[in-house]
Amino acid sequence: MDGIVAALGQFFRSPAFKFFMIGGLIIVLLIPLFLVAVLIGERTQRAESVRQEVAREWGGSQAIKGPLLIVPYTVRRVIQQGDKTIEEVIERRAVFLPQRLNINGKAATKVLHRSIYDVAVYSSVLDFEGSFAAPDISEVATDVQSVRWRDAVMTLAINDVSGLKTAAALTVDGSRRLDFEPSLGVPGARSNGIHVRLGGVPELEETSTGTAPGGGPLKGFAFKFQLNLNGSQQLTFAPAAQETTVNLSSDWSDPSFTGAFLPTERVIEGGGFSARWQVPHLARSIPQAWSLADQDIERLTSYVFGVHFFVPVDFYQLVSRAAKYAMMFVATAFMAVFLLELRASRQVHPVQYFFVGLTIIFFYVLLLSLAEQIGFLAAYLVASVATGGLLSLYVAKVQRSLVKGLAMGGIFVALYGLLYMILQLEDYALLAGAIAGFLMLAVVMFSTINVDWSGKMRTASS
Repeated sequence: MDGIVAALGQFFRSPAFKFFMIGGLIIVLLIPLFLVAVLIGERTQRAESVRQEVAREWGGSQAIKGPLLIVPYTVRRVIQQGDKTIEEVIERRAVFLPQRLNINGKAATKVLHRSIYDVAVYSSVLDFEGSFAAPDISEVATDVQSVRWRDAVMTLAINDVSGLKTAAALTVDGSRRLDFEPSLGVPGARSNGIHVRLGGVPELEETSTGTAPGGGPLKGFAFKFQLNLNGSQQLTFAPAAQETTVNLSSDWSDPSFTGAFLPTERVIEGGGFSARWQVPHLARSIPQAWSLADQDIERLTSYVFGVHFFVPVDFYQLVSRAAKYAMMFVATAFMAVFLLELRASRQVHPVQYFFVGLTIIFFYVLLLSLAEQIGFLAAYLVASVATGGLLSLYVAKVQRSLVKGLAMGGIFVALYGLLYMILQLEDYALLAGAIAGFLMLAVVMFSTINVDWSGKMRTASS
């Protein structure tokens, strides 16, 4: 029995027990680290709610689909109910896409300040120019009874119409000017937008005698109009025509081109960017004409393309990414203290290890709170100097050695420098973190290769 007690006493005093105890402390520190992650998530959600609030006031993410030509028509349907034959007249709407569409736009950006948050927004001037062929209703249906040409509209779907800050007017064939009206002009439409009534305009009718009950058929025409549209985050367009060309420039220096098609040409400089898209109708699986009874306008959504006004320094993402390396940093700090302890006569109490871990985790709280006020880089410097300096002084006091305190300070300089480098790598952050973790493990392994983990040599010498 005495031998068992002695063996247990030797184990509890051995470096191996201290090592596993440190591992247990690291697991316990997952609790405050989880609370820090929750705090980061809450602040991120708060920032996103502020962005959405500003978007509601200024203009949200804009997606433009069109212009489209929509013509109502009726078809006769025969239903057999028992011995009775019932005929119904059903109204439907045909959608015709342009032959050609050119969009030239400029987007001027600025940063709005709301409390402690910054939101990037833009004001765009978009010039639309193109042409429609004469609509042929037989492309949509063969059993047409009548066509209401006088109720034909040209419509433009816009994601957030509150971003329109000025009135807009359509110029037809370089002469006739027609004002846009609210909504898509289609009953029951799910999308937001604006429209122009084309029916009844003599210049657009093949026949102006008025003998047809629904007005004369529409002929092909050229169009142009301009939109002054505010928005935030992104601006996208749908390839609505047989040949769609978009030229877009902006003073935003960090664009992220998004959507189904990338620019065929792009220039990104410090003062902004310019990009050009050219999309033929063969690149999208959408016909030039269809019935709204079969598919609505939203079928164009999967083919939109454009630019996302990317904010490269989103400190909430940076803090969140930094927190993912917290356990590696805690483990490295503990191992550093442990190695210093093995080479000293004074032992470090488990409570003191716990304080070291809490200080490292509190680094992320300081980083988050300061970044909201003074920016990420300044916050990182202040938080790293504060926590690294505190821990270096603490280790020096515990070990009663200025040299060990300075050694700990050097370790933290290397750790915080490595973390900042990993955060800046973005696409290669995982690879850099994995290599750094592997190297740290190798250093610990070879630094402890001669450690008497069982403590037998220490017992024998005593």
